[in-house]
Amino acid sequence: MFSGLPTTGDPQRDRLLAEIFVLHDQIRALSVELVGPLELPPDLTMQQLRVLGLVAQEPGLTGQELGARLGVSAPTASGLIDRLVEKGVLERTDDAADRRVRRLRLTEEGVRVLGGLDATMGRLFAAVIPPTPTEDLEAIKAGTEAMLRAVRTALSDRAC
Repeated sequence: MFSGLPTTGDPQRDRLLAEIFVLHDQIRALSVELVGPLELPPDLTMQQLRVLGLVAQEPGLTGQELGARLGVSAPTASGLIDRLVEKGVLERTDDAADRRVRRLRLTEEGVRVLGGLDATMGRLFAAVIPPTPTEDLEAIKAGTEAMLRAVRTALSDRAC
């Protein structure tokens, strides 16, 4: 269950948000029943997996850039990076143009870890999508687009 359910002060919107969160909890629980639990490496935290995901999306990030994307201090980002390097899933490489700058990249093991997460989602979609009616897929697409707009708006508002 999500903790810290957001509220808007508008009873109708708050009711809708509560219903959405309950539905997401049900989807998560039933997904585990359908395809099994997400196979996370036991020695990686959710924050560390988030780091791997960010580096996978933007290979070559610096530690400072990573910290900014995570919203954490430089020492916190450095500690996360150090632990992931020690675990063999992340590596630091020298920047070709400026040897003082260190760039972050996934190792082969890091790529394998993230690939395992993607495979779980792939199994879920393979089981769910084929029997789903086209009208439902259109509704899912519309809802996903609305969520994407909301996230983009929130990011835009935060940048101001």
